[in-house]
Amino acid sequence: MERTSRALGTLCLAATVLLLVGCGAAVAPTPTAVTFVVTEPTDTPVPPSPTPLSEEPATQAEPPTATATPTATEMPPTPTPTATSTPRPQPPAATPTPGLQGRFVFQVASGGDIYAVDADGTDLTRLTDGMDPSWSPDGNQIAFVRWREPFGVFTINADGSNERQLFGSNLPRTPSWSPDGDQLAFYFEAEGWHPAWRIWIDGYGWYYIERGYPQTEWHIGMVDVGDGHFHEPRCDDVSFSPTWSEDGQWLIYDGIQGLNKTSVEGGDHLPLTDNRHDYFPVMSPDGSRIAFMHFQHDHWEIYVMNADGSGRVPLTGSSPLLESRPHNVSPAWSPDGEQIVFLSDRGGKWEFYVMDADGSDQRQILENVTDGLDIQYNGANERAISWTG
Repeated sequence: MERTSRALGTLCLAATVLLLVGCGAAVAPTPTAVTFVVTEPTDTPVPPSPTPLSEEPATQAEPPTATATPTATEMPPTPTPTATSTPRPQPPAATPTPGLQGRFVFQVASGGDIYAVDADGTDLTRLTDGMDPSWSPDGNQIAFVRWREPFGVFTINADGSNERQLFGSNLPRTPSWSPDGDQLAFYFEAEGWHPAWRIWIDGYGWYYIERGYPQTEWHIGMVDVGDGHFHEPRCDDVSFSPTWSEDGQWLIYDGIQGLNKTSVEGGDHLPLTDNRHDYFPVMSPDGSRIAFMHFQHDHWEIYVMNADGSGRVPLTGSSPLLESRPHNVSPAWSPDGEQIVFLSDRGGKWEFYVMDADGSDQRQILENVTDGLDIQYNGANERAISWTG
């Protein structure tokens, strides 16, 4: 009996050993290491300007760590059919800049020197001092204004000769030539009257909550280049930056609630846009489109729309991830209407850029000029540059 029990114990021990050996033959798989690869963005946003128009100093924004630069969602797409993001400025072109025709006139700062230069960057010539220079339609004269004695609207020949005061006015701005070159439209400081605020109370009559009082206003004025005759078309109490329709019958300007159009003869006065952040309209040479500035949250961008106010689209833009987004201001059409020159601080200081009329092919120009002259922009919707053939 004892032997039988020992034999059975031996058999059980052997079976247990065999079972353990069989289980040990199945080796657990070795874990596979997972490697995470972090890719750099393929398109970094444009660095912000260290000198924005706001009073608070800007700080340099750090580039985002996302794997792709997002596109701003608050703006409609650009007119370029193949564009999938807002255009980025191109590296500065060599000096002189080939491919551009005509001649520019520009101001260094409001009230500073006014220069003329060929579009390719050559033949830089100082003409005078003042602000808001504008070429006449034939390219033979330049209109500008001056805020020192004697205040007023002036013209000067393209070579800097024959400067004359055309009209004396208090704080005039942005003179704009009529298509035939016979008149100049501008805006100027005027004295107006704030109407009384009153209500009618039955049994008592009118109750004045606030009496009327004088106030400073800005009106549109027009002056004949030949004889200096002056008159005012109908406009808002606060009206800026007039530009002419192609037929010379209308003036488009920025008013209290957006862009307006008013008849030169002083009759009709119609709203064109209802966005009070639209400023500085500039009519294209063929009269079909209007370029203008739009204050977008905390910075300026350049937009374009049809002459009737429809089809507005942005031409410039930047990544919304930037802590301080660059400004794009003061658009001016090329003589053929195919390009727009403008001022931007996207490179860290104010410099001149050009783009096609649909916003494509944005690139720096006149690098030799802005390297030698400190261009300034005060954020007062001033005209920085004008282009003639």
